[in-house]
Amino acid sequence: MASVKEETARGIKWGLIQKCTMQPVQFLYGIILARLISPSEMGILGLTAIFFAIAGQLQQCGFGAALIRKQNRTNEDICTVFWFNVAMSLVLSTLLFFAAPWFAWFFDQPALTNLTRVSALLMLLNSTLSVHMTLYQARRDFKTPAIVSICTTLVAMPFTIWAAFSGWGYWAPMLQGILTGILTLITIWIISPWKPKFIFSKTSFKEFFRFGANLAMTGILTQFYHEIRAFIIGKFYSPAQLAYFSRAQHTCSMPLNLITSTLNPVTYPILATLQHDHSKLIQVYRKYTRMISLVVEWGMITIAANSAALIVFLYGETWSSASIYAQILCFGWMLNPLLGLNMNLCTILGRTDLNLKFEIILRVASIAVMIWCAFFSVKALCYAAVFSSLFGLSISNLIITRISALSIRHLLTDFLPYLSMALLANIPAYIINQQPWSAFYRLAAGGISSLTIYMLLLWIKQDSTSFELYTFIKNKFSKKKT
Repeated sequence: MASVKEETARGIKWGLIQKCTMQPVQFLYGIILARLISPSEMGILGLTAIFFAIAGQLQQCGFGAALIRKQNRTNEDICTVFWFNVAMSLVLSTLLFFAAPWFAWFFDQPALTNLTRVSALLMLLNSTLSVHMTLYQARRDFKTPAIVSICTTLVAMPFTIWAAFSGWGYWAPMLQGILTGILTLITIWIISPWKPKFIFSKTSFKEFFRFGANLAMTGILTQFYHEIRAFIIGKFYSPAQLAYFSRAQHTCSMPLNLITSTLNPVTYPILATLQHDHSKLIQVYRKYTRMISLVVEWGMITIAANSAALIVFLYGETWSSASIYAQILCFGWMLNPLLGLNMNLCTILGRTDLNLKFEIILRVASIAVMIWCAFFSVKALCYAAVFSSLFGLSISNLIITRISALSIRHLLTDFLPYLSMALLANIPAYIINQQPWSAFYRLAAGGISSLTIYMLLLWIKQDSTSFELYTFIKNKFSKKKT
């Protein structure tokens, strides 16, 4: 069996290949769409995500995580999860399909009727893929999904851009989801070694439900919290304000998604294999914490310092109102990967009850703050998001100290040094972005100064995590040359 280090490296490699191939393409794709589709039209499309994000959590019910965690899973287990997902998706898709006119009436956006109905059919389509993808993750086969994702997205994107140029408006991004979903479905069902059989075990269902029910409720509460912001903005402000907020979230989450979407599918199944070796589990968990903090804290604070120039440079002056939202949101988003890692550790240790209790406490407090902030402005809602992340990380750290040998001192020493260095490194970048220069020059000067200072601070600190990362990359390139 491969070592934890080898499996992590292999998983990260294929995750990075996927992201580094797709990120530039999606980056250019997002810029093109932002310049061809108005903020109001993008905002209307964003309204459909409110309901489907919550429905997606309800459809899964935490069975995917339970399937990965169970090391001796049987075909009976897998088939049971598959048919449950399809059945739940059919029920939810039907409800959303017929509720579409009510959504359109509530938001006073007639276009939502057809957009919601198409999204409902797409959710049903994607439900037939979820177990296949879970099995790839459980087997730690990160290569196959990465290749499929790259190929299907590259095929679908030209059609989407053509639709945007042809004046399809909000239907252009929807077209990408349809084409990508269909192509992925066909490809996975052809190449996947697992095929479903008409088996449904009550015993397996009860086992997974006991484990997954808390995760499902946790996921629903999380999604409800995230989507209620869009709900409030879309209902009480305007689709344009929702588009500015969504664009700000997208911009500040670009590097975050690159890191978390690469690491999360790798770290969870690997940590799951160590669930019976507590000391090794904690050792690897702390290494992941330092690795994430090293990259994410600097990346997010750099975007915050350069947000005004970045938004204008990428999307044009039309989207400049999104810059202040991005600047604030970055300080909340940078904590989310650590929060997610803490909750994964609870799940792996079998304490999904603590996940649910934590989620209830966090979301009740966060929603109360959010509702209060909604009376002021969208900017105030962004500050509410920062409060939620800070409060959530604090509570999750307390939970981790309760169920493991870790102390608050351990958790803070793995995180705070990188935060401090990232803040120091971006002081010149923030000053540069106050100058009356073009967006390109401010962005270039701010980014270069931030990276240079951060690397210098890491070198002065003699940081072991950054040295280990540098050695790993150097060795990989050396192997390729030889």
